[in-house]
Amino acid sequence: MSPARDVRHTRERLLVGRACPILLFTLVTLGVILGPSIARAAQLNLSWVDNSGSQAGFIIQRATGTTGTYMQIAQVPLGVVSYTDSTVSLGTTYCYEVAAVNGSEVSAFSSPACASPSGGFTLAVAKAGTGVGTVASSPAGINCGSTCSNTFGAGTVVTLTGTPSPGSTFRGWSGGGCSGTSPCALAGNGSVTVTATFDAIPAFPLTVTKQGSGTVSSSPGGISCGSVCTAGYVSGTVVTLTAVPGRGARFYGWSGGGCSGPGTCKVTLKAKMSVTASFSKGGKK
Repeated sequence: MSPARDVRHTRERLLVGRACPILLFTLVTLGVILGPSIARAAQLNLSWVDNSGSQAGFIIQRATGTTGTYMQIAQVPLGVVSYTDSTVSLGTTYCYEVAAVNGSEVSAFSSPACASPSGGFTLAVAKAGTGVGTVASSPAGINCGSTCSNTFGAGTVVTLTGTPSPGSTFRGWSGGGCSGTSPCALAGNGSVTVTATFDAIPAFPLTVTKQGSGTVSSSPGGISCGSVCTAGYVSGTVVTLTAVPGRGARFYGWSGGGCSGPGTCKVTLKAKMSVTASFSKGGKK
């Protein structure tokens, strides 16, 4: 066989191998853009079979809808058999064709593959920090608590709200584009995880010491002194102490914590604190 004939046959084999790239179409999971303004995002992944033995690159054409006009959107080099199209919109159908290219030679295009980025939107919530709290979604589906993930319809706007438990504070969102402490609105197509951080508020002890006959109670509750004369309160809590003298006794007043006189005692917990309630010894009237 002559060298010229051998080259021709080699080229014919290459063209035959490139004539029918098989286009495989998959929908990719996707993140979202979050925050005060809501943005929807989507992308489609294409992959195909290279019949040229890695001797060809590929041209990718796209049409909007099944009757749209095909236009080239990309060309990939030798050995690349996939492409991600991130210039698509939710709810719109796109069709793709792929042809092999080697220098100036271009094969026939593959049969079209069509799809729409309109899958489900799976949202998961993780919790972090030293505190305790819950995260709920609107529309309903997440109550974390117990249910920390849910799949919504693609493009559904989901608002997450973090609520701290007593003794904790909500520090804010992270992940998926969420930030700050305000409710976070999300919309997308694919899978997204958002983290809510709750931190424990430091608690400080308030101790009541009694002199004489009587009892002291607190609002909010915790101290009933009597028996329980020390309780912990989160920083910034205003505690009102009320003294009740025993039978035949008299309440003289308070000392410590900035309190004095025979009325109620109000203290704002910002550190460890002690208050003394002074009663007479009491006895039979």
